[in-house]
Amino acid sequence: MLNKITSLMLILCLSFAPIIAMADEPLLPPRGRILGIKAGQKAPYTGVLLNSIAAAKLLADKQFSEEQWKLRIEYEVGKERAKLNMIIQSQKASINGLKEKHTTLMEIKTDEIERLSKIASNTNDYSMWWAAGGVVVGIGLTIAVIYAVDAGK
Repeated sequence: MLNKITSLMLILCLSFAPIIAMADEPLLPPRGRILGIKAGQKAPYTGVLLNSIAAAKLLADKQFSEEQWKLRIEYEVGKERAKLNMIIQSQKASINGLKEKHTTLMEIKTDEIERLSKIASNTNDYSMWWAAGGVVVGIGLTIAVIYAVDAGK
């Protein structure tokens, strides 16, 4: 059954191939011609004949179209310029905020360093007295232990 369907599809595809192969080339669009003629002279081709007013109107419309596109381009460029300026101003504000934050943090750090330096360099340092007391207590305990050992004999 599958072979029958495949052969039928193959026959149909091959029957259309010669039709496509014999198709004509597409026709190219006709090219316009401009030719100046004088009054009473026959036109050398069929088509539209424009007088000077109609030709001027076509040229003016073309120039108007160019101006219209220039205005459109200026509008779009201005819109993009405004958008980019807004982004730039936003980034400048962000930078200024970060600078202020940095300055504040540096002031806090400096104050903390000064506070800790004052604590570290405190003139009420009793460490020498603690060391001397420890030596005296150590000597006293050693003597007491020696007497206790001699008394126990």
